[in-house]
Order: sequence, then structure tokens, then C-alpha cells
Amino acid sequence: MTETNGKADALKTFVEQTKLLVTLASGFLIAPAAALPLFRQCDGKPPLHIPTKVFGIAEAALILSVVAGYAVLGSIAGSQYNGVFDVYRPATRVLSLIQLVLYLLGLSMFVVLIIRLV
Repeated sequence: MTETNGKADALKTFVEQTKLLVTLASGFLIAPAAALPLFRQCDGKPPLHIPTKVFGIAEAALILSVVAGYAVLGSIAGSQYNGVFDVYRPATRVLSLIQLVLYLLGLSMFVVLIIRLV
């Protein structure tokens, strides 16, 4: 296996991991529709008092995580176009870390929300 093939394989793996993280974050974007009954009265039951600030932070972080994931994929596509298969490019690394931090922030805010509701 040549060095270029090894770097190309590493880049493919990095792309797959980025796409999986985008998919996981996208799954939580359905939460506003599922949480709608919590915000308004349904079937004569009063709405629950949920911390909307925590809910908003969680949703914003997950949406930004998805956007950051697409930016990561764009930076990878740019390096592939130049024939450079480098997952350690500063733009790729920084964007990937931003994506991961935003995903973890959104996920932790949802955990906080669930704990407060239960």
C-alpha cells in the first residue's frame, strides 16, 4: 500500500465519521415537533413548565453541529480537489472539533432538559 492510498483511506474514514455525527445530530432536530405538546395545552392537560432556554440552547447547538459537519465535508472536498489527502489540515481539524463540541453541548443540554422534566 502506498502512502497516498493510506492517506486516502484515512480521509474516507474521516468522512464517514463526520457523516455519522451529522446523522446523529440531525436525529435530534425532530425534537421540536415531538416536544410541541409540552409547550401547549393538549387534551385538557396543562402544558409542562419546561426550561425553554435549555431547549433552545440544545436545538441551536445541534443545528450548528450539522452546519459544522457540512463545513468539515467541504474542507475535505477542497483538499481532495487539490490532491492532498490530509485529515490533519488546520481547517479540517478545527471545524471537526467545533462540530464535536457543538454536538456534545446539544446532547448534554437535552440530558439536562430530561433530568429537569423527570
